[in-house]
Order: sequence, then structure tokens, then C-alpha cells
Amino acid sequence: MEFLKPSIIAREALMVLRNNAVLANLVHRDYSSEFVNGVGDTISIKKPATFQAKEFDEEIELQDANETSVPVTMDKLLDVSFAVTSEELTLDIVDFSEQLLVPAMQAFADKIDKYIIALEKDVKTNRVAHESGPITPADIIAARKMLGDSAAPIPGRKLVIGTAAEADLLSTELFISAEKVGDDGTALREASLGRKFGFDTYVDQNIEKGTYTPAIAFHKNAFALVTRSIALPKGAKEAAIVNYDGFGLRVVYDYDIKTKKDIVSIDMLCGVATLNEKLAAVIEDKR
Repeated sequence: MEFLKPSIIAREALMVLRNNAVLANLVHRDYSSEFVNGVGDTISIKKPATFQAKEFDEEIELQDANETSVPVTMDKLLDVSFAVTSEELTLDIVDFSEQLLVPAMQAFADKIDKYIIALEKDVKTNRVAHESGPITPADIIAARKMLGDSAAPIPGRKLVIGTAAEADLLSTELFISAEKVGDDGTALREASLGRKFGFDTYVDQNIEKGTYTPAIAFHKNAFALVTRSIALPKGAKEAAIVNYDGFGLRVVYDYDIKTKKDIVSIDMLCGVATLNEKLAAVIEDKR
């Protein structure tokens, strides 16, 4: 009997996570193969470099790459652990993924979305106060103006809205005719409402109502998702780490002697940070 190896499960889980993520695929991602000690470590990540276009006059003017660092606390250790039978561990990876990894990684994606959504509170000045009635294109245009006034790059602008704002906008002719855009049926494609008012627009059901419901317009470099690896446990014979495209996961097999069951544990150490609040604008739906 041949069992699925942790490395195979890790690679499949990572692919599923990338395909199910919405906001995590829209923000700046930072990953390094360096190990951190564990939850609570603070690391520094570099902001994307900025330059000025200079008019050439006889000789070039060298510019320092204006890279500044931002401290990020790696305070979020996401974990999904579940018991598996010998029969499940001998499944084809496609079947194992459908039965167990897809729901596990959807839980990861939803949690990461909520971490990133919470960063909207860091946006202090670019805020559109929507007091009553449905969200309208006028609110989006106001957010667009704020990003323009802040010199946010036009390419790569995103707008992420909740389900209430989606219902409002889908009642307008402009959004009824929205064409799907995205990447081969992944969560981004399913969540897309098309490109409107200079924004690639997405709905995210993880946006929740507090004192207001936020809709977030932003450039990729406004926010960051940072992941790092935790070293493999010394006592685990079956374990693997996999990372790709700014995501990193660890998979460990273990045996629970109390329940006499095999356990698959998948975890991810991450942190989120606001890189530049001026590259974001928030529509506050205060209804």
C-alpha cells in the first residue's frame, strides 16, 4: 500500500490555496525561504522601490533605489489539522484534494482575506463617507479621484466590495453587462465583476459589517501579505515545506495515540501590513 507523501499533499494544497484566494492574489506578497523562530517574530520587508524620471542633460544622474523597510509581526499561524484513514491516504491526489484539501484551503483563504480587509482601518485620509441609500458609481468615482490625487499608479488598481454593495451595483446597467475576467475559473474569475471606472472589481463575501461596511479601492502596493516558513519539527519523520509565488505551507503527518488516528496538519505562518495608505481609498457604507 503506497501512501500520499507530505510533499505531494503540500504542493497540491499550495495550488488549491492560490486558486481560492481573492485578496491574497491582489496585494503585494513577500516570501523568503529563511526560517523564523515562530509566532510573534518581527521581520522587516522592503517596500517596492520608487524612482523619479530625470531629463537627461549631458550625463546620467544616478539614483539610489528608494527602498524603505516596514516591520511586520508574524503573529498569525493558520492551522487546519484533520484525522485521515489509511484508505484516504491511498487516494489519488485529485480525489484527496477534492475531499479534504479544497475545504481546508478555503478556510485558509477566507481567514487571510479577513486579515487583509482589516487593514482598511490604516487608511486615514482617503475615505468616502456613504451615509444612506445604495452604493452608486458616484462613490466609486469619488474613491478613484482620491487615488488620483494621491498619484496612485493607474495600472493595477483594484476595487473589492462586499455582497451588499454588489447587490446595489448589479442593479445598474453598467454592472449588469459586466464581462467576466480572470484566470481560468479560479476564485478571482468567479469573484470578478469586470473592469469599471479604471478598477478591476471583485466581490468578497468576507467583507463584514461593523459600524460600517468597507469597500476598498487600492493599488497592489498599498498592502502586503507576508509568509515565512517554520522549521520542520524534529520529531516528525513525515513532513514537507513548499513555497511558491509568495505563499508558503508546511505539511506534517503525525499519529494521535489517544485516538489512534493518523493526523495531517497543514499550517502557514503569516503577517499582513499596510505599505502605503495613500495607495488605497475606502468607501464607508454607513447604512
